[in-house]
Amino acid sequence: MDVYQTVLVAAATGFFSAFGTGIAMKTDIDWLKKIIENHEKRIACIERRK
Repeated sequence: MDVYQTVLVAAATGFFSAFGTGIAMKTDIDWLKKIIENHEKRIACIERRK
């Protein structure tokens, strides 16, 4: 019974860790896309001024 509980806890911990990492990566990618779009707009504005 102890081995079963240990394996179950390890599997649950691994699942939730992977799930949390996936969510964090998706959030970071969305944030990076917004930052890149913002920089592109700034660069376009600067180029128009010249």
